[in-house]
Amino acid sequence: MQNGHTSAISGLEKGTGMARNKYIRDYRLLESIDERGRIRVDYEYAGEYYRFTAGPAAALRQKRRSLLLCAAGWAAFVLSLLPESRGMRTLYVSLPFAFSALPLGMLTALLLSVKPTDEPMEHPQADKLNNAYPPRALAAALLPAAALAGEGIRFALGPGDMLPGDGVLALGALGLTVCGALAFAGRKALSAGKAA
Repeated sequence: MQNGHTSAISGLEKGTGMARNKYIRDYRLLESIDERGRIRVDYEYAGEYYRFTAGPAAALRQKRRSLLLCAAGWAAFVLSLLPESRGMRTLYVSLPFAFSALPLGMLTALLLSVKPTDEPMEHPQADKLNNAYPPRALAAALLPAAALAGEGIRFALGPGDMLPGDGVLALGALGLTVCGALAFAGRKALSAGKAA
């Protein structure tokens, strides 16, 4: 049994929910008897295979580009937290900015799991690329954009209350927004379709 099958099958064995159970028809059980006479059960992928719609070369380029964007986004996120700012004490600024780390982290993890050279891919991996990548990248752009809008509201209400750190926070939020938007714009290069 290949390692790629293990995570999907372990979820099926544990019955961890509908999200994983939808792949149950993509696998079949293989029973055999070992040298001691015990029944051994293995799994084999029997579903449809998928390929990158733009080709593996374009997918590899986009993966590298998106990983660089994620790294830049993480740098912007961390550097924005270093100086003291009034914005991080304001809920409508701090909450969307803090929560922007979640989609950025999930996007980074997804990109690290993508191997454009491993074609054809199985159904669960194709679903992650088609159904998880776009909303994660979009959320990674929209949440810091909301924080940036909140900083704009704070500035409009009272610019005298702002600290130099608020400028750093605004720049970081802008940088995160741009990184998420550029990653979202490249989603088609990482989309998967059924192999012919």
